Amino acid sequence: MRVLTIVVLALVAGTASLRAQHGHELEVSGFGTYTGYDNVYGVDNQFGGGGSLGYFLSDYFGIEVSADAAMPKGTSGLFGTTLGRASASLLLNSGGEHNILYVLGGYTRARWGGYSPYVNLNEIHGGLGDKIFFGRRVALRLEARAYYSLDDYPGTTTKPLDITGSAGLSLFLFGKGGGGGKQPETPEIPKQTRDSILAAGGTLPPEPTHPTREKLVGNTSGWREQWFWGGQAGVLAFNTAYDGFSAEPMFGGHWLVTAKRTALYVGYEEAFFLSDRHATIQEPNGTIEPGNVAFSNLRRIMAGMLAFPLQKAFQPFAGAGFMLVEVKDPIATCTGCTTTDLQLTQLAAEQASSGAFFFWMAGLEVRQGRMSLYGHYMITSPSKAFLIDGVTHTFQGGLRYSFGSAREGVGER
Repeated sequence: MRVLTIVVLALVAGTASLRAQHGHELEVSGFGTYTGYDNVYGVDNQFGGGGSLGYFLSDYFGIEVSADAAMPKGTSGLFGTTLGRASASLLLNSGGEHNILYVLGGYTRARWGGYSPYVNLNEIHGGLGDKIFFGRRVALRLEARAYYSLDDYPGTTTKPLDITGSAGLSLFLFGKGGGGGKQPETPEIPKQTRDSILAAGGTLPPEPTHPTREKLVGNTSGWREQWFWGGQAGVLAFNTAYDGFSAEPMFGGHWLVTAKRTALYVGYEEAFFLSDRHATIQEPNGTIEPGNVAFSNLRRIMAGMLAFPLQKAFQPFAGAGFMLVEVKDPIATCTGCTTTDLQLTQLAAEQASSGAFFFWMAGLEVRQGRMSLYGHYMITSPSKAFLIDGVTHTFQGGLRYSFGSAREGVGER
C-alpha cells in the first residue's frame, strides 16, 4: 500500500500544470475590416480584408507583419479606387488564459490607386484588441486600429487619420497553445502521508515551483554581458525663435551592451515634423527676415553610458553621453536678394544645421526574460549656433531584446 501511495503521488506531482503560454509561438490570422476614412480622400467608409503573421518573442511581447486592402468608392458614387496597407508592429500582450488583451503600434506604408501613378503615404499606427480562445489553437481576434499619415495628402496640407475595426480568426502554431484553462496545482501532501513515505524509504516528490520576480530578471539570458537591440518612438520637443514651442514625432533604434550594472548605449533617431519649422539667419546684406529658413526633418546619432543600479524586474536607469544632430535639407529664402546673396544665405543655413551636444537620460524599464519594455526622458545641452534654440526634450518608449552574449567564451572565435 505504501509503495502504491508513493507511485500515485509521484505521478500527480510530475504532471505539469497547464497554463496559457505563447512564448515562441507563430500566429497566422485572417480578418475582415471596416474603415472610416478621413474626409480629405473624398470616399465612403468601406469593408475590406487582410491577413497577418506574428511571432511571440515571449508570453508578453511579440512582433507582427500584416497587409490589408479595400476598394472604397467616392462619396458621389461616380468612381472607385483601391487602398492597400502593409504594416509592421510591436505587440504587448496581457498573458491571459481564455483571452489575451493586447496593444500594438508601428509603421505602415499605404498605397492609393488601382493603377500607376499611385499615391504612397508613410503612416504610424496604434491599436488595441482581444484574442478570445476556442480550444487551444484557435482564437477570435477583435481589434480597433488608427492610422495617422506622416505625409500631407497630395494637393492639400492635411495629414489623414483613418480608423479601422477588424474581426477574424487566429491559428497558433509550434508552441504549447493556450486558452485551455489551468489545471489545479498539485495538492499539498498531508504530514502523515509524508511520514509514511519517508518511513518506507521513499522519496518525496519535488515541491511545485512558481515564477518569482527574481526569475523574471535572471531567466533565459540574464543581464550581464548581453547584446540588446531595440526600437523606440516618442516626441521631440524644442523651440525656434520664429515658431516658438514645437512637439514632433521621433523614431529610432539603439544598441545596448551590458556589463554588471552599467551599459554602453548607441542610438540613431529621426524626427519627421508634422509641418515645416522655421529659423532665422541674417542675410549677407544685413537684412533680418524672420523665419527665412524652413526645415522638416532632423536626425541624431548618440553614444553614452547608462547605469542600472538595482537589477530588479522594475528597473530605473540613468546616464549621459554625446550626440551629433543634423537638421536635414534646410531651405533658405531671401526676399529681394541677388542669386549670390541667396546662395550665401543657403550656405549659412547649412552650416547652422548641425551641431554636437551632451545629453542626459533617465527612465524606467520592465524586464521579462530576453525582453525589456521601457520609457525614458532625455534633455540635451543648448547651442548658440544652431537652427533650434536652447535645449531639446525627448519623451520616448520602446522595446529591446537580447540576441545573446556579448562575450566570447574560452576557445570561441
